[in-house]
Amino acid sequence: MKFGVFLPNGSNGYVLTEALKPYVPSYEHQKAIALEAEKQGLSFALPMIKFKGFGGATGYWDHCLEPFTLIGALSAVTQTLQFIPTVALLALHPAYTARMIATLSNISNGRIGLNVVTGWNSAEYSQMGLWPGKGFYDARYDYAAEYMAVLKDLWRTGRCNRKSKYWDLDDCHCLPQPEHPIPIVSAGQSPAGIEFCNEYADQRFVFGHPDVLDELEQQRGTSAQINYGTYVLMHLIVEETDKKAKRIGDEIIKKADTAAISNMMSSAQLDTNRGGTSEKTVLSLGKSLEEGNSAFNIIPVAHGSAKTVAMKLDEIAERTGVDGFMFSWNDFESGIRTFGQEVLPRMSCS
Repeated sequence: MKFGVFLPNGSNGYVLTEALKPYVPSYEHQKAIALEAEKQGLSFALPMIKFKGFGGATGYWDHCLEPFTLIGALSAVTQTLQFIPTVALLALHPAYTARMIATLSNISNGRIGLNVVTGWNSAEYSQMGLWPGKGFYDARYDYAAEYMAVLKDLWRTGRCNRKSKYWDLDDCHCLPQPEHPIPIVSAGQSPAGIEFCNEYADQRFVFGHPDVLDELEQQRGTSAQINYGTYVLMHLIVEETDKKAKRIGDEIIKKADTAAISNMMSSAQLDTNRGGTSEKTVLSLGKSLEEGNSAFNIIPVAHGSAKTVAMKLDEIAERTGVDGFMFSWNDFESGIRTFGQEVLPRMSCS
């Protein structure tokens, strides 16, 4: 069982609320989080990418540290933690991504994977003149498949001559090649996203919503061909008592940054790809802590005392047979410390 941290390299992490003090990401903060995660025995850290935030009273995600540069620095000051930077496919040519990952693999001695994101927020890419148009919503996983084909050619042979709808590569080189395998992860939630994961990903991230956990449990009892492992994404609130943890979670929802959430919803509603993250974002208003309220960026919250949270995570692991969890927290440094010292020792699945 592996445990990871969803690095808060965007403003305010993964909570859209005025109940917590907003903050701008910094390298020193990310380094402290990575070092604490390594100290507490976590396995991996994943930074996201956002080119345009959602504003509101808290300036949600208006600031974002670029993940590849960030990981280059973090991998140089850590020893065991694996890093999984996020690539937004429309923003980076695959030959450039292939070379950056090869370099990071060298720096980290193989502690590098790649999180593949197709992109659903058109405003991020339109501002840079990179949005292909509405048709991309339906074609984005075809684009992603072509992108992966280029990456794999370059990593395997050091060159690529692919001619296709999206690429015209003429003896394109990427040397040196990575000396270690590059695990691919993706958070595809829609049917097309899941199919992409089954074809190209080593691990799939899923939001730990009750219906998703039910699907994972049912899937476990079938003979369906699944070629990827699964990590469950959760937000943790661990306090002295169950009552206090729930009170903090409810206060975050009560004081949600409604302007930032509204801006996020407006972007999500443009996505025509049904069943994915953007659709769940639109439906997240009024959801409970466990169901993934929009104040927590639709991430379900496991809350309670250390004993209670450990029991909840064990129950999910036993039901679903997942390979691990990725977590976010209100306060990452103290949250990771509490998880490592108080929750993890109480978990039987660890």
